[in-house]
Amino acid sequence: MMNSIIWNARGISNKETRYHLSFLISKYNPMILNILEPKANSRKIKNLSKKLGFNNLFYDHEVNNHIVVMWKMDVDLSIVYCDDQMATFKGNHSRFGQEFYLSIIYALCSKHARRRIWEGLLDLSNQIKVPWIVGGDFNVISNWNEKIGGRLVDDGSMKEFNCFIIQSGLIDISLNTYAFSWTNNHQGSSRIYKKLDRVFINSEAMFWEFRLQGRPL
Repeated sequence: MMNSIIWNARGISNKETRYHLSFLISKYNPMILNILEPKANSRKIKNLSKKLGFNNLFYDHEVNNHIVVMWKMDVDLSIVYCDDQMATFKGNHSRFGQEFYLSIIYALCSKHARRRIWEGLLDLSNQIKVPWIVGGDFNVISNWNEKIGGRLVDDGSMKEFNCFIIQSGLIDISLNTYAFSWTNNHQGSSRIYKKLDRVFINSEAMFWEFRLQGRPL
């Protein structure tokens, strides 16, 4: 089994965040670490990668400053595509000799911007015939059970997201792990919870063993 972490850090500069990252790595020993929203410059990210014990690093701050991917020597990753919302890698695990693809998502707030993600992933779904993992912050819910608080207003984003899921054939393996991954941090009746973070796999990855854990809010 190859452990991987996807964590929306919302900044890696403070000591508490770096301590928690070190704790996660010591507990799960991931081969791949994916950090969303690092909010740090390239030098700090490179130094953090070395301190955490990762030999390789991808961070293209000019194209996408929201996604950082670190990996160890047992894994070979090469970037296939990167834009302002997604980074896709072709990978191979030296110990298992298994080719796979990994797409890390950090979606923008705009429905129109997210359409580019759905279109890009649909194109990939027609090309990739090996295990494929798609995970990250999709910035959209798929039904009203994935939101508590606030107004029930939808601009069509849910329908577009669900149409993408059906058309791509991807399987949401995060359905039963944790309900909410985002909050507006308000107090009392104005507080809102949403499930925005997910992990999908294609049918070729179904024979892999997956054990998802999320941090509840």
